[in-house]
Amino acid sequence: MTDKNTVYATIKKSGNLPTLPEILLKLLDACDNDAAPLSDIAAIIGKDPALVAKVLQLVNSAHHGLRRTYTSIDQAVVYLGANSIKNIAVASAVHQVFERKRLRAVKLFNINDFWWHSLLCATLARRIAQKTGFKSLDEAYLSGLLHNIGRLVLIGTYPREHESILLSTEDIRNQLWAEQQLIGITHCEAGAWLVKTWQLNSLMADAIRYHHSPLEKIQEAFPLVKIIYLANLLSEAEQDQRLVHEAGETLFGLAATDLVDILSGSTEEVLQVADTLNIQVRPVIPAPGSAPDPTAKESGAAQSPPAIPEPDSRGQSELSNRLKCMTLLSAFLERLVQADSSETIIEIFEKAMVDLFSIDRVLFFLLDRDGVLLRARTSTGNTLHQLSMGLILPAKQSNSLIVKAFTDSTMTILSNDQSENLADAQILTAMQSSRILLLPITTEKRPAGLVLLALPEISPILTDNDQRLVQIMVQQVGLRFFIDTVNARKVEEMERERMAAVSMTARKFAHEINNPLAIISNYLTTMKLRLPAEHGMLNELAIIGEEINRISNLVSQMDIFSKKSSAHFESTDINGAIGETVTFVKSSLQASGTEIEFFPDESLPPTVTSRDTLKQILINLFKNAAEAMPAGGKVEVRTRWLVGDDDKPTEKNRDALEIVVDDNGPGIPVEIFKDLYKPFVSTKKSGHSGLGLSIAQKAVKDLGGTISCVNKPTGGTAFTITLPIRK
Repeated sequence: MTDKNTVYATIKKSGNLPTLPEILLKLLDACDNDAAPLSDIAAIIGKDPALVAKVLQLVNSAHHGLRRTYTSIDQAVVYLGANSIKNIAVASAVHQVFERKRLRAVKLFNINDFWWHSLLCATLARRIAQKTGFKSLDEAYLSGLLHNIGRLVLIGTYPREHESILLSTEDIRNQLWAEQQLIGITHCEAGAWLVKTWQLNSLMADAIRYHHSPLEKIQEAFPLVKIIYLANLLSEAEQDQRLVHEAGETLFGLAATDLVDILSGSTEEVLQVADTLNIQVRPVIPAPGSAPDPTAKESGAAQSPPAIPEPDSRGQSELSNRLKCMTLLSAFLERLVQADSSETIIEIFEKAMVDLFSIDRVLFFLLDRDGVLLRARTSTGNTLHQLSMGLILPAKQSNSLIVKAFTDSTMTILSNDQSENLADAQILTAMQSSRILLLPITTEKRPAGLVLLALPEISPILTDNDQRLVQIMVQQVGLRFFIDTVNARKVEEMERERMAAVSMTARKFAHEINNPLAIISNYLTTMKLRLPAEHGMLNELAIIGEEINRISNLVSQMDIFSKKSSAHFESTDINGAIGETVTFVKSSLQASGTEIEFFPDESLPPTVTSRDTLKQILINLFKNAAEAMPAGGKVEVRTRWLVGDDDKPTEKNRDALEIVVDDNGPGIPVEIFKDLYKPFVSTKKSGHSGLGLSIAQKAVKDLGGTISCVNKPTGGTAFTITLPIRK
């Protein structure tokens, strides 16, 4: 038997030791560097036209189901991510290095079968990793892809010996023994050694080294070794299924049904990946329970699929469609988990309906926070988006079939002959369909809304399997909505607790300050009474008194967050109240170089609100604008009645008024926006309490309105207050 070091030296001298091209080494280094920007990865790929083609082919393949076509390598890299790029690079490199005539010259060795087995093992390894909670899915995939790489090394260096091995052995144990005797190392050892020379993860080398070890030894290994061991067993069509089931149960506690789930759809996925990498493969479909074939070789002689009937063309088409649906469903669930807003959740579901069932008209009705109304929702890219903004249904007490499906939590078909409700008829017209599938959304076993799918006229009814699939997807959407709601409640609760702490501190602080202020104020009053009416000190004492009163008012404002609104509500002329406030502050603003102008909407009706509170809000905003422009500037105030306003079609509350206060100052830094209304946060320098906007926001809420702020494209800031019109 030859010494192992001698074998490795022979491989190096033979020129059959694969060396990754320099560009791929740089790419692997960049992908492994968390600090490396994706733009660097894109720049490296851009230097290799073949790699550019593979990346663009993958990102635009049906596997990803994108609506748009990517033509920029930068965009493709951002979408795929560093790990996927790394897998493409290694697979391409290995395929290029080993695609040689001498590999094809060895009898009983089929390079296509080799690549099929490797890609299938990689795919199954990633699925096992996902099933068992292993964090690095791409590491599992890459290890599976390379697990048999040592066989190519040995065939390239020792073609005659390997041909003899394939001719004289019938199972993997005999092959390993023969490799050891005739060559001096096994393909497992050769593969682990090669991966180490490439300076890849040492645990990957272990997974390759031990993928044919006894099950008893693997039980004590780290997860990656176990994953590759089981993936290799599953990817071998002739494997003893008792061993497969035992390995799944022993290593991960997986039942036979779990293994079936892992295998399901793997063939379709491998074919897509192979097509992307321009690798010719011949599919071998393993399945737990299939009879072993004792004459088959691990990756030498062509492997035979299990004995199952050949499906007819119709069955094959249905199987292909089912595999496609499973792949797209997996992508849907993955994207749903990563969604960061309700808008994104809706958009992901709409896209899935187009990809899976060619349904492009989707409408959500979601229950509002008060549990009273169902409001229509779509993504901004939906053709029904503009129309949906005016669609509101009562959540109860309606003969609408849509409302009934919501309250009963029952999947229903809405058609012209099933409901006499006018709103239902309008929905059918709006969605341009004679049949609409109504799918309830539930969270915590309570109705939360429903989804409307306009069924295509050519195939108005989905199959039973399709309906079950859609219901599962809707359930996942409901769960995702519920998680978002819970998170929002937690944020609100934390904010309430924070404000309660601020209020408690403010009350104590105000109490401690007001006591000495009251004493000082009393002394000033006594001093003024003792001085003659014409004494020169009276003016100075009056100024001191005014400043003390200002301090007292400022301290009192700190406690505003702990108080409930006690404003007096009455029918108010909004334009009149704003005009009075502008007149009141105009002289003081002009003294600092700031001009103010008011543009009222004369059609604005009177509304029941607090005149004093409104003035307080405006004074705070005017003062805030003036302080942001120390060198002077301009402030404009405008009012609008939102009813029937064609310029603002997205406004949902048709009984509202709008007050806009804008300036031409420097604007607000982006990083300040998230804390803009928090107490003690100021965009200005020292000397400012940071309470003005906090007080304004609370006052607006007390009036039942909302306040928002944006930086204008032309410069400056615009605050918009929306108040309900009450008669």
